[in-house]
Amino acid sequence: MAGTGPALCHGADTNSHSRDLRTNMRRTRHGFTFVELLTVMVVMGVLAGIGVPRIRNMKERSYQATLRSDLGTLRTAEEAYYAENLRYTTDLKALDFRPSSDVEIIIVSTDPLKGWSALGRHAWLATPCMTASGVDAVDVESGAVNCSNLAVPSGGAQGSR
Repeated sequence: MAGTGPALCHGADTNSHSRDLRTNMRRTRHGFTFVELLTVMVVMGVLAGIGVPRIRNMKERSYQATLRSDLGTLRTAEEAYYAENLRYTTDLKALDFRPSSDVEIIIVSTDPLKGWSALGRHAWLATPCMTASGVDAVDVESGAVNCSNLAVPSGGAQGSR
């Protein structure tokens, strides 16, 4: 019988080299290489290095905005108190004013009939803000809120008043 010899038998692969090569190729590509993982970690580190300072700056600006808002509300409450009593007060309870959390406000007046000044400090900010009205407005324009040597008019960004 022609063609029935071992040379034409295709049932089993007798070449061990080709069998090991296929098995090894299947085993070697199950994960990421060290260089790929290192590249991803470096990219993530660069992105974190860019993002963290921006987030910190945004938090400080929001704390300062809270402080400015509280001092603006205090100014309005002081003027309303003056309209009713013809004098200013240094008592926050008399103003029916409650500052935001982490904000401490101290009101000082040399002459309650002529003016007042207030210093506000946020627990997470290094620099305080101040506002004043009348004769006590020495370091700040009357009605303005001054934080970190930057004065903002009483209306803020809208310019209302």
